[in-house]
Amino acid sequence: MPSINMIAPRRAEKRRLERDMRRLMAVILAEIVCAVALGGWVCTKLITTRARIGELDVQLARLRPIVRQIEEYDNATRKLAPKLELLNKAKERTMRWYNSLDRLTQSLPQSTYLTRIETRLSEKKDDAGATVNLTGISISQARIGETILRLAAIPDFERVDLYYSQPNSIDGRPAIEFSVGAVMKGDDKPKGAKSNGRTQS
Repeated sequence: MPSINMIAPRRAEKRRLERDMRRLMAVILAEIVCAVALGGWVCTKLITTRARIGELDVQLARLRPIVRQIEEYDNATRKLAPKLELLNKAKERTMRWYNSLDRLTQSLPQSTYLTRIETRLSEKKDDAGATVNLTGISISQARIGETILRLAAIPDFERVDLYYSQPNSIDGRPAIEFSVGAVMKGDDKPKGAKSNGRTQS
């Protein structure tokens, strides 16, 4: 019976198994290193995230009273908004009348004086502008005409009409009394006037 030498194949098989085992161990070791590195990175991120959360909690606790104060200011501002709007409108209307009276004063020529100013709202619903009635005295019809032209140049007035002019006298000197009506633009109501009332000064 022939004898077969199995030592060499067994040694080769053993070497191959040892080589495969070393490769497997290297792969396992590399995976363990990667897992440890990944675990370390995750732990580091977790620690830094917790530290950041702690810092943010401290900042939030410090900012919470400020946020409440801001909310209180916002609520107070919302409550005051209608009053501020009303105040701004009143200021605009007051300044409009102030500017109108200032222009009116500057539009009077020399030797022409106003003795009465009366404001009246239109009774027509489609015409909400106030009518300013001006009664005054001047030394001549020419000065009265100049006054009307100057009043017509004021941008606050839509129309200026002469109601009447009649001779008069002041301290024995001849003069001419006149009355002029000027319709104002817009729907501003004079302070103290009702829908069909009047104010005068």
